[in-house]
Amino acid sequence: MQNVNHIKERIVSIIQHKGPSLPVQIASTINVAPMFSSVFLSELYGDKKVLMSNMKVGSSPLYFLPGQEPQLENFIEHLNQREKEAFFLLKKEIVLEDSKQTPIIRVALRAIKDFAIPFRIEANNEHKSFWRFFLVSEQDALEKLAPQKRLKDIPKPEEKVELEIKPPEEKSEKPKPENRASVAPLLKEFILSKNLEIMESLVEKKKEAVHKVRTDSSLGKQSYYLVFKDKKKITETDLTLILQKAQAEKMPAILISTGSLDKKAQEYLKSWKELLKFEKFPTQS
Repeated sequence: MQNVNHIKERIVSIIQHKGPSLPVQIASTINVAPMFSSVFLSELYGDKKVLMSNMKVGSSPLYFLPGQEPQLENFIEHLNQREKEAFFLLKKEIVLEDSKQTPIIRVALRAIKDFAIPFRIEANNEHKSFWRFFLVSEQDALEKLAPQKRLKDIPKPEEKVELEIKPPEEKSEKPKPENRASVAPLLKEFILSKNLEIMESLVEKKKEAVHKVRTDSSLGKQSYYLVFKDKKKITETDLTLILQKAQAEKMPAILISTGSLDKKAQEYLKSWKELLKFEKFPTQS
């Protein structure tokens, strides 16, 4: 495979010329498997070399460069009907006061984070929440409302989700000391039961462990980057980070966890099943 840095430079150049792009489009252009283009794009995003849309085209976000935000408007067909209604309403009005919108539009505005930017103003010792169209500056939005109103702060969209119903936080059960102490040896027994041999231990903590392991196959010895996580829910982000680290070691990855995969993580695992395996670690009663 070509030099990794060279591939990343090519990816940035492609996005610069083509605008917001999907991993599969990048893959076909640079002639690599889609799974590898996704890994490169994730690393570029982590390095803040590219940006990633909140909007999904199919199951994938768009990757773009700073300054290409206006081009995201070319993809609004991928919003659902309510989100499109909120988009066109905000585009027409430029600024919307949150409390004056219908509950459906308020929820939709919170969903279209690429296009609806939240801000707050203070008037008569009262804070009010507003949304501005993403191509309108903060100053222009304020001037449209009233020149004398003062900008207080610009929270991240997820910080001001008033209608979002969050389930009660579940109280995590404290593991019994004897069970916690026994996790490490039980983990090693579990690894051995899978016909895996530990070659090198990189991390050994109470809730996490990282080992390089090896197994015999009909094609010879195969090495894996094995990660153990004592965590109730495994997210897509968890899997992405594990796969990135495994790729840096030029190995496929195995995740062993006491918890289960959330919905997005399950979809991610299906897409990367050739390079990433998941095993459920038996919990102790």
